[in-house]
Amino acid sequence: MPTGKKLIYLILVLVVLLWGLNVVMIKFLTQQMSPILVAAIRIPLAGIVLLFFVLKKYGLYNPRKKQWGLLFGIGLISVCLHQLLLGYGVSVTSSANASLILALNPLTTAFLASIFVEEKFTRNLGLGILLGFAGVVLVVFSKSSDGAIEFSLIEDVIMLVAMLTYVIGGLLIKKLLETPIPTLVVTAYSTLIGGILLNLGTLVSFGPSVYGQIHLSSTAVLVLFLSAWGATALGTVGWNEGIKQLGANRTAMFLNGMPFASMFGGVVFLDEKIAGIHIFALILTTLGIVIGSIPKKKVILWNNTKI
Repeated sequence: MPTGKKLIYLILVLVVLLWGLNVVMIKFLTQQMSPILVAAIRIPLAGIVLLFFVLKKYGLYNPRKKQWGLLFGIGLISVCLHQLLLGYGVSVTSSANASLILALNPLTTAFLASIFVEEKFTRNLGLGILLGFAGVVLVVFSKSSDGAIEFSLIEDVIMLVAMLTYVIGGLLIKKLLETPIPTLVVTAYSTLIGGILLNLGTLVSFGPSVYGQIHLSSTAVLVLFLSAWGATALGTVGWNEGIKQLGANRTAMFLNGMPFASMFGGVVFLDEKIAGIHIFALILTTLGIVIGSIPKKKVILWNNTKI
């Protein structure tokens, strides 16, 4: 990975672009096969690439017993359940709705962290959460193309739960990373565990014959590999490098561009429409993330005088 700040900024921009477009790619793939099959194939492909990076850098890393327990929890919640809910959610709702709801990830993480891992809840964070969820409420209650307010069906609630599973998994990751284990190992092993669980669930639910029913076009195969290896695998590696070089807070700010990438991809590739209410909701959500990410100003003493 490059070490120059300009290069890492470029990498993070590309990562967020890929993650935003990944919502569109998953939606496209769920039009070719069931959401559970999309996840069952895509996640192990990503895990294999991540494992290659681990073997190259650390060899065959052997976590401790307690670390394996947390890795299993991360794989189950943040990978398996998240991907199932995400795949189904984006298949039944628009990319605009999905991207706006997923954009609440940083604020929700901060909110739950203030409760469960005792991180300080600031006024900026509270205002940011309020604005962000106001944007989501508009999306959840808007379904018609002209932006009229009407009660939403269950699809957007599924996306909310999908986002929450990822946040909970993130809290488990934070707890695990308090122990001496590399971030890349956590990412690779939890992805592989999640991939195995997804395939076990597929086998139990549909039987082995379901894999023989997969018939993808060359375009779908290309999208599958781009989603798995580009967005999920390499994107995660690039994101972790950003956290290492810039810090978690500065890196998280790049997520503000994800809804724009998803909406743009939905319009260009899926012929979706963006109503005025989506634009307003996007503004509220983005503003909430920006305000919520502003740290509380520190009080500096100069000759015993507060400034």
